[in-house]
Amino acid sequence: MQSISKKIALLCLLLTFCSAAALVAHHHSSPSDALQCTVCVTAHSASPKAVSVLPNRAFVRISAVRLETISAKQRLVAFALSIRPPPAV
Repeated sequence: MQSISKKIALLCLLLTFCSAAALVAHHHSSPSDALQCTVCVTAHSASPKAVSVLPNRAFVRISAVRLETISAKQRLVAFALSIRPPPAV
């Protein structure tokens, strides 16, 4: 059973490589033939078009906000309230 699976997998791999080589190597004698070729139409329609439009940006300087300093006592109270006390015995 395993040898049949390996042969089928090898056949599929061989067919994949052959079709990839055929797609790369195919060519047309005239440009009008290329317009009607389904492989060429599919290959060129699926490729994304690169659009590079840079937005017009203007940099504006803003002032920095100064926060009031917090004393060490206020920080200690907030820290003490966020810790759970030990369980009562």
